[in-house]
Amino acid sequence: MTLRPGEVPGRAVAVFPFLKTTDATQLGSITFRSTHDTSDLEREDATHVREIADMLFLKDDLRVRSASYATVPPLVLDKTDTVVPELERIQAIVAYCYSAPRHAFGDIFFHSEHASLAIFSPQPVTTFLVRPDHHVLPAWDLAPMEADEWHRMPGYEGLYNFRNPFWVAKGSRLYPPVPHISLNDSQDLAWDIGRAFREEPRHHLLPTLIQEPLSENAKRAMTAIRWYNRANSLLGDDSEAILLLAVAFEALLGLPRDAKTERFIDAVSLLLGRVPRLNFWAVQFYAARSDVAHEGRTDRLRLMPTVQKTSETGPEYQSLVSYGRQIFQLCVGSVLFGSHIARRSELHNKLTTNQERFELICKILNDTSIPLTGRFTSIDDIVANVGEYRYVAETGLNTETMLSAVQVAAKNLLECSTLLDPAIKAQVSDLAVAKRSKDGYEILVALEAWRKVMPKGPLEPRSPEGIMRRFTEIIWDYNFMHYFGMKKEREGGEG
Repeated sequence: MTLRPGEVPGRAVAVFPFLKTTDATQLGSITFRSTHDTSDLEREDATHVREIADMLFLKDDLRVRSASYATVPPLVLDKTDTVVPELERIQAIVAYCYSAPRHAFGDIFFHSEHASLAIFSPQPVTTFLVRPDHHVLPAWDLAPMEADEWHRMPGYEGLYNFRNPFWVAKGSRLYPPVPHISLNDSQDLAWDIGRAFREEPRHHLLPTLIQEPLSENAKRAMTAIRWYNRANSLLGDDSEAILLLAVAFEALLGLPRDAKTERFIDAVSLLLGRVPRLNFWAVQFYAARSDVAHEGRTDRLRLMPTVQKTSETGPEYQSLVSYGRQIFQLCVGSVLFGSHIARRSELHNKLTTNQERFELICKILNDTSIPLTGRFTSIDDIVANVGEYRYVAETGLNTETMLSAVQVAAKNLLECSTLLDPAIKAQVSDLAVAKRSKDGYEILVALEAWRKVMPKGPLEPRSPEGIMRRFTEIIWDYNFMHYFGMKKEREGGEG
């Protein structure tokens, strides 16, 4: 990091150096374009893109004709930034799609290095990192560097594949992470990824992983995809790929640490059905995986289609890894589809009780690490679910918990809503400090008084006031009959 106090980096540029595109393509919240297309950019950003495009080389003096880039907000690469994780997920999905095995031969279109991604953050960089001078000789006459008093010059701090930092300036060169990469004439990021998402059933739901994965299945799928991509590196061989692919399967399927081959076979068969000879591949694949894990190598790299037991031998066919890639991608598609239809049916909500929801609301509203307005935003969907399931009978529902929840909501509303009408504020305050008793009567009295002065006009639904009003009506709906029964008894007793 070479920024001085008060200095800020410019808008960053993320580049797929070895993937070209003819049209703009939206991946998550980020749009990638060809480095030939800078027409919509501000002058400074367009200058950065052109300088970066001139740095991209395939080998020797062969410059890449065009690449795919996106401009993103300024980044500090050594700090956590929401854009960087999204770019990492985009790269993983792009590499995953391009590694789809061909139908007949099982070989992959591109290795993971083809989807290398470099992030360039425009900022002053030290000359010692841009052009180190220890034990090197320039191959040609280099232009002199114009540095400031801190030995810095205009340039870019970069991150290659989210792992390797680099520092470059105008005229620098960025080469592939491996000695040789072949470019493909038909490759087109916008067309290829668009087709994968539209036409490949196993890829239809991959765009949902680009945004921050929320479900456990989505997180597991994203982790597994990253391991799968590692198995497609040009730096590894089939023995290493088998081990990495096995990790990908185990992460995706959630297999226990002491999983046997049978558990793996059952999990894959459950997702894909009892495909003939699928279990033969699974047995042989896991046997090869065990060889590599325990002995460091294996000679069992190809499928023997007619062999079911590891003690037998037979004619060999395609590689275990090529089948593994195809089976893994089918399993990912099945897992994502299962999660999708479960989410669409709101199965998780149906398996959650309102008692649990009230407890969660209390926990969120008491969490001082969350900003006040953020606490209400965080309970908005939970309140909606409480309302939807309020007429479902449940034996564990605790009146004390729900009244505690509405009281802490009132306390939060007082803190974050400074413009409340005085009469309304007084009733909310009474609700917030109402005495807690065994039957909750005092809180219900305050709740009734608050309902009478509660704003009746339109409110922003996701505002603290709007959420509080909806929550109040739900709590009242649960308790009003019990409240009026207690009130009648008490009034009768007083008479």
